[in-house]
Amino acid sequence: MSECVEVTRTTFEDPALRAWWTCAYEENRLKRNTFFQSWQWNRLWSTYFVEPDPRREPVLLMMKKEGSIVAAAPLFLQMRRAGPLTAWRYLLFLGDRLAQYTDLVTTDTDTTAVWGALLAWIETTYPGSWLLLHDVLPESTVAGTGLHARHDRGELYLRVSLANEDADSLIERADAHMRREVRRARRMFDREEALTWSAVPCPDARLVDTLIRLNRERFGAASWFEQESHRAFFHDAIAAAGHEAVFTVLRHDGDIVHVMASWIHAGSMLYVLSGMDEQYKRYSPGTMNLDRSICFALEQGCTFFDFLRGDERYKREFNPQQRRSEHCTLHTARSLLRYRAARTVQRLMQSRQQRRELQ
Repeated sequence: MSECVEVTRTTFEDPALRAWWTCAYEENRLKRNTFFQSWQWNRLWSTYFVEPDPRREPVLLMMKKEGSIVAAAPLFLQMRRAGPLTAWRYLLFLGDRLAQYTDLVTTDTDTTAVWGALLAWIETTYPGSWLLLHDVLPESTVAGTGLHARHDRGELYLRVSLANEDADSLIERADAHMRREVRRARRMFDREEALTWSAVPCPDARLVDTLIRLNRERFGAASWFEQESHRAFFHDAIAAAGHEAVFTVLRHDGDIVHVMASWIHAGSMLYVLSGMDEQYKRYSPGTMNLDRSICFALEQGCTFFDFLRGDERYKREFNPQQRRSEHCTLHTARSLLRYRAARTVQRLMQSRQQRRELQ
């Protein structure tokens, strides 16, 4: 007999849901257990990037079995318009394409019934819509449920396993170029008395502003912090994370040379982004700080140092574990024809944009 799952739409201010969610997260009882499953992160993302957008609508669902909460689905509805009309609409997880491990928040070990109930609710509430999942990995809660989906190739995720390692063995397993660079950085750090390093949990607003400034100076218009709303969101996300937010900071005579922002939760240190003062690049501050940050994760008892999405060369040179994600589309009974029409329109628009760029 299949399990009965009750699905109710609610808000982040629901006291019962918030209490269950916070407790399950802090006690590491979630099936998918990363910082991006925290109540704080999802609430802030909804506040900054969903609620102000007229083309988006927050959809937070609470799921119960026999009266007890077993899951939350932090989603939002994305609407695409053709003039005054809504041409199509689909749902995504909060944090889509920004957070790396978006997923259901659930304590259920077998998530088949929960996912089935979620799709049934979508079909009833938003007929003709679909659920778009980016970055589905083997540990995602939808994996193994047997739900029919369209699968597209995703991106690489890289992480360094810290199990049974020490500072020296970690470098020995890196490729030759990275071994040379790290050893050079370690010698320089030991030689230069002006260089100091520290890990700063619960970084204050001033340090956050410094990271933002250095990141913008380095990357210019390509910096994620170019938009004011992104800067405000990051400040609030760091403050809400408390001790799980850690900045690792390299200084020269007290001046910040390089700073990395990471989250630490459930045995993983997730490296998010960084900022660097270009005038000190002769010290290879990126390599120096990265090496010391990985060693710090090891000292903290972490199982992984996670580079998250992307296969940049410096990441690959640590010979990390590689996981390939998938992009999946879960359809309801009446969504397939509209989905195909939407894909056709999107391809036409992309083709038109490419032709314009070539002119």
